[in-house]
Amino acid sequence: MDNIRIIKTNINVSKIMRQLEKYPEDWGSQNKLEGVESLLDRGFMYLPAGVLQLVIGAVVSADDYVGNSEINIKTPAYDRHTEIIGFLRRNFHSFCRCGFLSLEKGGEVGQHIDIGSYYQSKDRYHLSIQGRYDYTVGDETVTVEPGTLLWFNNKLMHGTKNVGDCTRITFVFDVPHSKRNP
Repeated sequence: MDNIRIIKTNINVSKIMRQLEKYPEDWGSQNKLEGVESLLDRGFMYLPAGVLQLVIGAVVSADDYVGNSEINIKTPAYDRHTEIIGFLRRNFHSFCRCGFLSLEKGGEVGQHIDIGSYYQSKDRYHLSIQGRYDYTVGDETVTVEPGTLLWFNNKLMHGTKNVGDCTRITFVFDVPHSKRNP
């Protein structure tokens, strides 16, 4: 496969899940940040999913497009989700925007491309936390189980379907492109 690469499977995500359960109020908390405009606020992501962003994109003025901005701001939830931040620091030399996405049983996220200059210099990854989902990039599809770390080419059409028997939770994060990335 050229557009989806499974990096590692069977990662123990139980501590990450426990922190998610401990702080349920963090879901959607990015909407409460005064003066900060996230991807969701700009209508960039049309996901039928719950969102818990830890680092969000921001813009200088209302006329700016967040997909073209390199501004990244930690949300208050960042400091409470130490397990996932620890995972990122242990496995990547740096990271940018990141957050958890949930998708109800049977839910789908339609095919889309992440557009903007921000994405041109970033690699996009998922760490599956809960549930089972099919992930499609271009004409390639993989079934993702909890504890799977994968890279995918978000500059191509991509989307997902929850094929499991519970809410899917995945952690989506961007890493500056480097030959050192897994």
